Amino acid sequence: MTGLMQGKRGLIMGLANDRSLAWGIAKKLSEAGAELAFSYQGEAMEKRVRPLAEQLGVARLFDCDVSDMAALDATFAALGAEWPTIDFVVHAIGFSDKNELRGRYCDTSLDNFLMTMNISVYSFTAVAQRAAA
Repeated sequence: MTGLMQGKRGLIMGLANDRSLAWGIAKKLSEAGAELAFSYQGEAMEKRVRPLAEQLGVARLFDCDVSDMAALDATFAALGAEWPTIDFVVHAIGFSDKNELRGRYCDTSLDNFLMTMNISVYSFTAVAQRAAA
């Protein structure tokens, strides 16, 4: 697989720790020669993502809240200023209020359900729109 992704550039979104799906994908893409960037949301996640990025020699890190369209626009504008093109995006983002994950599914609130779908599902569409632009 070495070299298969040589010259390709991509953004990895949703890296949480060294056990996350995004980390396994990022390692394989890096081994195959891809140039990577990572996004994270907030200071707490940056503290987790930065050391992993350093392990792969990734210097491009972007703070991005995928539920905020202006933040997505800013992330892709900043990435576009560094890379003329982007070849792929890995969307490994999923979120729900942990308090609502306890108990029965049928007790989930509408507000949490809509937030979960926005962050975990719709954000893929919002990211794809910006990556394709």
